[in-house]
Amino acid sequence: MENSMEAALTERQQYWLKHIRACDSAKQTSVDYARAQGINVKSLYAARKALAEKIRRPRSQQPQFQKVQVSAGQVHGDSQWHIQLPNGIAIRFGGQVDATTLSMVLSSAAALS
Repeated sequence: MENSMEAALTERQQYWLKHIRACDSAKQTSVDYARAQGINVKSLYAARKALAEKIRRPRSQQPQFQKVQVSAGQVHGDSQWHIQLPNGIAIRFGGQVDATTLSMVLSSAAALS
């Protein structure tokens, strides 16, 4: 997490961030680390989840466009699709698809980063 993001954290969030980093550095399970530090493991898990959600970048409501590269190949009667997203997800399918379904599939795949 960047220093500017850390400055935006509450004192309590900074407390948990310190423990999360120490747990990760200690190469221990969260249960073992929590037991050794005398902290509640469920609280450690909850803090890890809350901080992960906080640092996720908000998704823009504006449409985002990506460069499309069309591969040269033979044209067949049945369409074959291969879509490679910037987050590394690859989508392959065949046949026709409506715009609503394609949009839903691409949005879901893009959110998997």
